[in-house]
Amino acid sequence: MALDKLSDSWLFQQHSRATIKEWVNQLRYFCFIRAWGGHANDGDEFRAQLQYADRADLLAKLGRLGIHPNRLPPDFPRPVVGQAYPAAEFKQFKSEIRRFPDLEQPGHVVLFGYRVFMWVTDFAIQLSVSGTRDDNRYEVTEDDFRACRDLERHFDVFGWQQALDRTMQQSVCCISRTRYPELYG
Repeated sequence: MALDKLSDSWLFQQHSRATIKEWVNQLRYFCFIRAWGGHANDGDEFRAQLQYADRADLLAKLGRLGIHPNRLPPDFPRPVVGQAYPAAEFKQFKSEIRRFPDLEQPGHVVLFGYRVFMWVTDFAIQLSVSGTRDDNRYEVTEDDFRACRDLERHFDVFGWQQALDRTMQQSVCCISRTRYPELYG
């Protein structure tokens, strides 16, 4: 049985209905993602996804954001599944962009003065914002919301309205018009 919506008690546990309603009605690129919780080790975040067509488009969009992915050699070391590594050794491993394995995932970056986690999927650039105020990546605050609003102004300047990827809005954890129309308007 698929879950259509998060319960109100879970959805509004950290932030009031009025606060979440204010956020979702003002954000255009970013969505509020409510953590699944429990043992999922996820956290609340604001997330945007921007589509890219091909390698050139990806590099152009990343370049507009001031991000220039590191090149990875074909033989860069990868962890062996099932093998334990000390933390210092594990930190040395790199994550490649699956579609372009010679490029390293951006990961934690700074965009226009804001700390953002960036991950490139096969056809989209995911941007996640949380922890702006206190580095707590499991909860969002008004500071995160304001960071998203400012980032969206930059995206508008770049003309990225048509690049917005809305596929994440199908998720029950994504507070969007698709699943939670009562919070809009």
